Amino acid sequence: MDIQMPGQQTFREGSVSQRIIEPSHVYDPLLVLLKIKLRLDDWWIIIGWGILIFGLLLTIAAILPIERWNGRDFFSPLEFLLFAAAYLVMIGTYLSLPSTIADLFNRLWENGVIGDGQADTPESLSYQAFVEKQAPWIHSRWWAALALLAAILNPLFIVFAHPEMVRSLPLWLDVLAVFIVVAGNYGIVLVFIWLLMIAVITHRLFRTFTVRVKPLHPDGSGGLGLFNRFLWIATPLVVIAGCAAPAFWGSASSQSDRILILGDVVFYLLAAALPLRAWLALPRQAMVQARNKLLQPLTNEYEQTLGEMLAGARGDVAAIKEGTERLAALRASYEEVRDSIPTWPIEIMQLRGLVTLLILPVLLTLLPLLLGLFTK
Repeated sequence: MDIQMPGQQTFREGSVSQRIIEPSHVYDPLLVLLKIKLRLDDWWIIIGWGILIFGLLLTIAAILPIERWNGRDFFSPLEFLLFAAAYLVMIGTYLSLPSTIADLFNRLWENGVIGDGQADTPESLSYQAFVEKQAPWIHSRWWAALALLAAILNPLFIVFAHPEMVRSLPLWLDVLAVFIVVAGNYGIVLVFIWLLMIAVITHRLFRTFTVRVKPLHPDGSGGLGLFNRFLWIATPLVVIAGCAAPAFWGSASSQSDRILILGDVVFYLLAAALPLRAWLALPRQAMVQARNKLLQPLTNEYEQTLGEMLAGARGDVAAIKEGTERLAALRASYEEVRDSIPTWPIEIMQLRGLVTLLILPVLLTLLPLLLGLFTK
């Protein structure tokens, strides 16, 4: 069942340093600068970014009068703090996601869960070649350019939709705020682009190769529990984006603000389906197919034994008894194999937690409406 290609076998038995892909293979230009050129640790980058953000907030709080925070020009200090915390979470995800991507592809190989190619897959295509072919697509500088463009559009929207906010602050503070917003938005947009790319590659992976589920693998998901990490990375980010709509709806002061918030709602509905489809439904479908493939010989033998017993054992009590015992043994073997092979890449309790997180923005949106109905 396994594809034993010479190059792959040597790779698997080699040293730990021989990996299919390294995190640096998917770095964007900014990560190349921070992690390769400047050799900065992730925590130092996050701490430095947090100092900039909270320093900006404290400076704005010191400059603006108290009554401006309660007006329509600025969000409340609590909203700003929540916004800054969400920003730091996403920046941390931006810094760590390339390592998670590389770890996914390398450990899928190391776990031995990648099986034969599908029927329409060229025989010469190995898993190693597949991954090496996808890496440049993730690393494409076009994604960095797209993320930078999207990051610039956000402060431009604020400048044109809320010019009073720009006029309320000194020029140097405006420049610092724009720099923080553009750099932060760049990382956030790139995170969502990377997650979308991994979702597409996951779809290609399961279309190209079969999987070999390991019943006794420590992750409890047959060696495919790696997709669990992407579920827990993507879902909180999607929830943060979804919670922005109910959180900022009351602060919307113009029609353009409400259009932007409605766009956030549409984005949430589309993005919420991404992790469930890519890292839950697709792995489950592949795991069920792998289990059914293992069960098929037992099914065929059971049907063959049943047919032989019904056709040739009429009146022969000993033959009927022997056939019945064989059928019982085959059924027991079938049930044992079926029950020992996991078919979910995530535990049921964790799945319930993910569903609860995903419906949280919906509850936050509906709760004020329901309270309004009952308090009238």
